[in-house]
Amino acid sequence: MRSNRVFGTALALVLSAAQCLQARTIRLVCPYAGTVTDAYRNEARGMDLEDTGFLKGLFVQWADPNRYQWNAFVYQSSDVNHSTLWGGHFILDRYFGAGTGGKWVAGGGVEALRIDMDAGPRIAPQIMPALSGFTLINTLFIPYGRFGYRFEFRPKPLVIGVMPWGGVQYQGVRGDLKLAVDPPGPAPLTRVSESIDQDDVYGLAGLNLSGHLFHLVELDGKVYGAFNGDSDYLSVSAMANLALTRRFALSYRYKYLELPKGTDVYHMWGLAVMF
Repeated sequence: MRSNRVFGTALALVLSAAQCLQARTIRLVCPYAGTVTDAYRNEARGMDLEDTGFLKGLFVQWADPNRYQWNAFVYQSSDVNHSTLWGGHFILDRYFGAGTGGKWVAGGGVEALRIDMDAGPRIAPQIMPALSGFTLINTLFIPYGRFGYRFEFRPKPLVIGVMPWGGVQYQGVRGDLKLAVDPPGPAPLTRVSESIDQDDVYGLAGLNLSGHLFHLVELDGKVYGAFNGDSDYLSVSAMANLALTRRFALSYRYKYLELPKGTDVYHMWGLAVMF
């Protein structure tokens, strides 16, 4: 009898949390902390730098599962690869024709990233002994639009979503690179300054996968490629949420992002609050 009561109490807690997560409108705020591994490669300068630093961020989402969702994410690292890193995104999706088999999705967003590097002479062994200063300011601005269909499968107690999609994005890169070279002997100090100004348009192809168990365990995976005739980039991200109570859930995020001059990899953990 006691084991039955314990089981009944546990089941009631599970159903209570599930009822909260099944609410029509979902509002979520989640602070994150973790690590970022930044790799910067510049073949023309013979540079190949990689470092891991502390990363913190804040994620906010507001969603109606049959009509729309928007989310915003901002993150920052103060010391990785001799750099300060700021990044974030805003995404808005509108749903159409929602039914038992799925729904159409039309949306867009913007991603921004700024890297402010001041390495001084600390990377000299990796380039040239005479290097006495190196600074780089690099800003990426990436708006995009997309369209797809989300197929939904409901083999109880699971809800599985599969969404292939396509789109187009603009990628603007702006920045400044400065070098100071102090050669041995009587030769004077040499300063080099270069501006970064690049605009590209890419086609997009992606696949989003999601799964919910009792609306208590949530898994999401996303992969997409950006491509044109000159270059292509890959982005992979994943998220896992585990509901603890009707209002709180543990959350983990992973992201791999290819950039024009390297890659970023994030691992972040947080406590989500739902209301």
